Amino acid sequence: MYSKNREVLLTLLHDADEYATFKKIDCPPIYLLGGSGCILGDYLDRATLDIDFIDINYSSTVGKVFRLFDRFDMLDTYVTPIADGYEQRAKLLEGFTTLRYYVLSAEDIIVSKLGRYSVKDQDDINHLIEKSDIEIISSLIANVISRKDFSERVKQAFVMNSRLFREKYNV
Repeated sequence: MYSKNREVLLTLLHDADEYATFKKIDCPPIYLLGGSGCILGDYLDRATLDIDFIDINYSSTVGKVFRLFDRFDMLDTYVTPIADGYEQRAKLLEGFTTLRYYVLSAEDIIVSKLGRYSVKDQDDINHLIEKSDIEIISSLIANVISRKDFSERVKQAFVMNSRLFREKYNV
């Protein structure tokens, strides 16, 4: 199942890239996270075809590209726990002509999952933690907590979930 999900996700990304190339659409980088980011980043193998990426105020022209993803979520950083500097920690997916896809680091994905911390998020974290640097995760959590441009309600849940995470993984 893993290779099939990865294959389908890559096909969606390539279709969008071909469309952007054909239509000469200029698009800022696309930063992937969530389950699709985990699959495309080779962090874990699970089933999902939803494409989650960070909303960096894309133009309406770029929206035509995103519709080719079929199911997608543009995540607003105001309500998504993303630490500053995620762009420098992300890794580029190779093999595309026009679009630049980046997958967030395993540490950034873990931190992003602490906002909701559902059973599925916890399962993903159990797999991601093996490929992660605990010190980096700790600093990313502190960074998110110190953000001024972050929903207070979401921050409260994030702080509570971060405590649970720290206890479980000795962070």
